[in-house]
Amino acid sequence: MRFEDYYEVLGVDADADASAIKQAFRRLARLHHPDLHPGAEANAAMLKINEAYEALSDPQRRSAYDGVRRRHSPPASAGAPSRATDAPDLPSDWKQGFRFDGAPTAGRSGEGFTDFFTSMFGRASAAEPPDVKPERGRDEHVKLQIDAKDAMEGAVRSVTVRRLAPDDQGHRAVVHRRVQVAIPKGIKPGQHIRLPGQGSAGRGGADAGDLYLEIQLKPDAVQAPSRDVHEQLPLAPWEAALGSEVTAATPAGPVRVTVPPDTPHGKRLRLKGRGRAGAPAGDMLLEVEVVLPPSTLPGARDVYETMAETLGHSFKPRAPAQR
Repeated sequence: MRFEDYYEVLGVDADADASAIKQAFRRLARLHHPDLHPGAEANAAMLKINEAYEALSDPQRRSAYDGVRRRHSPPASAGAPSRATDAPDLPSDWKQGFRFDGAPTAGRSGEGFTDFFTSMFGRASAAEPPDVKPERGRDEHVKLQIDAKDAMEGAVRSVTVRRLAPDDQGHRAVVHRRVQVAIPKGIKPGQHIRLPGQGSAGRGGADAGDLYLEIQLKPDAVQAPSRDVHEQLPLAPWEAALGSEVTAATPAGPVRVTVPPDTPHGKRLRLKGRGRAGAPAGDMLLEVEVVLPPSTLPGARDVYETMAETLGHSFKPRAPAQR
């Protein structure tokens, strides 16, 4: 069994205070976290860092560890102890006077800890001492990449998150869990979705932390499409010429549209906020399409002949002023 110098792992002095130990842990976690640096090397480094922090962040564990470290350390002239040296057998009564609240959290039932750690502190053997001080669970933060369509129209997606929680045997450990996430319509990159109580479990009956999902667009969806909707609005000649109210379909359902008199073919009518949902919602753009009744319809030819006789001398469709 090899001695593990936890101060060396975290890069702090043996007299470092709790704040310095926490800062060192956070700094190293950012450098080696498997979520940011996938691979066996980063995972192994993170297990070492977790183990060192597990031993030194708890005052009782640290005090016990310091006692063993002092017995193991050679005289000052011989230099600092090395993790590569064998550790002496631990005295049978070395734990006397110490109580360890909570269980190791590096892995399921202590999985991932070295033999040195488990010989000192044991593997997770109980879910929690009955008198452990209540402590709210840690908030967890995860980045969630979605398609532009999901951002624009909303969706329900499943994501795997890691958190501290009781495992199958009731031991406090890092567990993986699938969570269903409702993505609201119109969400933008950088916004967060908060899932209350979906973070790490609390201690002593305290509430669990929250899960925060930071929305990111997938690399192939750098920019979400416009929320504006473009459609044609077919009109009869008299509806366009005399003005009218017609019904048009929109993503939110049918609406009544007022067509002003003398609306020409090709004109766009904008319905503010009637496009795809979002923050803000898009607009509905209706392009007028004047549809002529075929002359073969009963009575249509007579109407066209009357129009020609009445308007033929004053209306010049190819004149610039009348287009």
